[in-house]
Amino acid sequence: MGFKLDNFTESLKSGIKYLPVTAKLTLVAVVIGLIIGLFIAIFRYYKIPVISHILTVFITIYQGLPMMVALLIYNLLFSYYIGPFIDFFHLNIDVNKVNNIIVAYFALSLAAITTMSETFRGALNSVEKTQFEAGYSIGLTKLQTFKRIILPQVIPVAIPGLINNLVGVIKGTSFVMAIGVLEVTNASLIPCFKTFSYVEGYLAAAIIYWFFTIILEVILSTIEKKYSKKIIKSEVSYA
Repeated sequence: MGFKLDNFTESLKSGIKYLPVTAKLTLVAVVIGLIIGLFIAIFRYYKIPVISHILTVFITIYQGLPMMVALLIYNLLFSYYIGPFIDFFHLNIDVNKVNNIIVAYFALSLAAITTMSETFRGALNSVEKTQFEAGYSIGLTKLQTFKRIILPQVIPVAIPGLINNLVGVIKGTSFVMAIGVLEVTNASLIPCFKTFSYVEGYLAAAIIYWFFTIILEVILSTIEKKYSKKIIKSEVSYA
């Protein structure tokens, strides 16, 4: 079958309708990844006994686990144990109405945590040790030194990597169609079930993802440039 514009348009409309779901999945995963990822990077950077070793093992193992495999494992565990969990805690919840989008949030958040923690750790390692010593020499505590001296230097270095992490999370949302979550990819294919025009459906999904990613990259790159200029000005005025 040849390419049909009408089928493509229908798939495009269907996919755009569920773009907010993809955006929400991305936002939740990125926010959780930023917060927890930063703390993991700090724990590993300062080599906190036991905790840093456990986190290193977790990050190493999880980085080698394909997103699709992890998602399917979580979905199976969720379907097996959500019923007993509800019964054990005597929750007034209908197990049949529990949305498996919870699994999608969990899987995407873990993936974001691992990648963003590595981005933050790399940025922390780029800061010279003398910066810490400078903070201590003027009477600042470790926390004050990190907050006032180290973190402002870490953020500009980390931003490009974090943008790449964000793009990775956006792409990762397409995998959740495997567990039945209606997002851009899954929604774009709905019209194809009647017309069997799957090429048009996948192409529509690809274009939606492309525009969504490009818009976010432009916005974040603009923020990065403004933030970097602000840091440079503050350094010049301080000098």
